Amino acid sequence: MPSTNKNTDENIDDRTDALLISKGWREEELVDWNKPLLTQVSKLGHNYFEWVHSPAPDRQIRLFESNLLESLSVCSWKMVPTFWLPILTLMLYCSHGTLRSVGTETWLPFLFGGVTVTRQAIPVLFLCGVVMWTFVEYAVHRWLFHLKPPANSRLLITMHFLFHGQHHKTPMDAGRLVFPPAPALALGVCIYAVFLTVFPHGMANAVCSGVVLGYIIYDLIHYYLHHGSPAMPYFKRLKHYHVQHHFVNQQKAFGISTKFWDYPFGTSMPE
Repeated sequence: MPSTNKNTDENIDDRTDALLISKGWREEELVDWNKPLLTQVSKLGHNYFEWVHSPAPDRQIRLFESNLLESLSVCSWKMVPTFWLPILTLMLYCSHGTLRSVGTETWLPFLFGGVTVTRQAIPVLFLCGVVMWTFVEYAVHRWLFHLKPPANSRLLITMHFLFHGQHHKTPMDAGRLVFPPAPALALGVCIYAVFLTVFPHGMANAVCSGVVLGYIIYDLIHYYLHHGSPAMPYFKRLKHYHVQHHFVNQQKAFGISTKFWDYPFGTSMPE
């Protein structure tokens, strides 16, 4: 159901008004906001990508007819640390147990003897994981979430809208700012499987636990940038930067918790 969000700031309103002036259709011509959107957006075809990147910050989305499915598609920011911190702790416990049991692990032994680690290296591996997350964040946001789905593929349009398009359409919808546990866990399992393939198990769990902390920080920062009023200069600049991503150029400024990776990949925007 449509609703007004009192947290929408003046900068967002100005950018939205400017963006919507030139479009050749009205919202009501494409979708009925009084009905679940998921089955509607898959039928938009060539209009989908322009529509989903024309923000409606004063609206909220209902995806599903089913109340159960709808409840699983929204998430409070508090759920992020509540759900993921125990998983992070379990990974650290498993890493410590593995390295205590085997003594040492060697990564890439065929390359100049490899890198040998013991359980004393867990804090370093953990910090490496936190830093690694910043690139995962950038890569997933840019090369997965911002892929343009083919206009003739209702399945890919639906997937795009589920994973990220819904957030760009209603960027101030508080219930759709952080990832619900179910889709986040599905993506996390895929990333975890890659880590177990690349690293020995003790190393993989230590690095992955750092990645999970990086993810928690990212999701909380993302929520804060949309609904907080930053006083610290760093977060003020980051909020302005993220507003530009939503309302000025949605193919730039992919960094959220940090702008770092936008610079080497040429996707930064001036402050």
